[in-house]
Amino acid sequence: MKKITLILAVLTLSSLTSRAQFLDSIQAAIGRKGSFTFSFNTRNSYIGSSGANIWGFMAGVCFSRKFAAGGGLNILNNYVGKTETVGGQTVNAQLKFTYISYYVEYIIRLQKHWEIDIPVAIGAGGSNYTYYLNGAQLTQNSHFIVPLEPQVEVDYDFLKNKFGNYLFGLYVQVGYRYMLDNNPAIGGSFNSSTYATGILLFPFEIYSAIFPRTGLARMIEGN
Repeated sequence: MKKITLILAVLTLSSLTSRAQFLDSIQAAIGRKGSFTFSFNTRNSYIGSSGANIWGFMAGVCFSRKFAAGGGLNILNNYVGKTETVGGQTVNAQLKFTYISYYVEYIIRLQKHWEIDIPVAIGAGGSNYTYYLNGAQLTQNSHFIVPLEPQVEVDYDFLKNKFGNYLFGLYVQVGYRYMLDNNPAIGGSFNSSTYATGILLFPFEIYSAIFPRTGLARMIEGN
């Protein structure tokens, strides 16, 4: 019994120490001057049985390549819809799914080129069906939505500018979209796994590489 108690005490102390180190790391990073970030990605997912491609436009601030925060716009990019009869006419109703999200992200640098990003985003927006009838665009089944999206991303970055920041990279991202508040009027589950792969472009760092001596470049790089 004493042995079990000792093991539990050691594990608890280790957990508290790791948590304290994690919080200290974030606090130290935030205490330094941040650099601007901008990203665009396309996340594949499902709405019901239909594939749903989400475009995300994000802007934020990154502190010491350890912690980042920001927000942006997310839009359903591909056609997801249904056919129904309205007033004796057959119409194609297209799903609209748009929301603004805010994120915090913890960054773990593994090696020279490799890092793991752990972002968590919460959003607010709306979903509805739109269709055209007699030349007029009409909307139905509108409702407020709140998605929560935890994700994990693995990046391979390469080619630095003179400030020591990378210009390009490759990434693989997996996550899950969980609807804290969904649209009950639209059938099909919006909860879904998400995944994305692509090329990373760091536009601010690219600008700094092309025009390194400008005041804007120094402001972007936090120098």
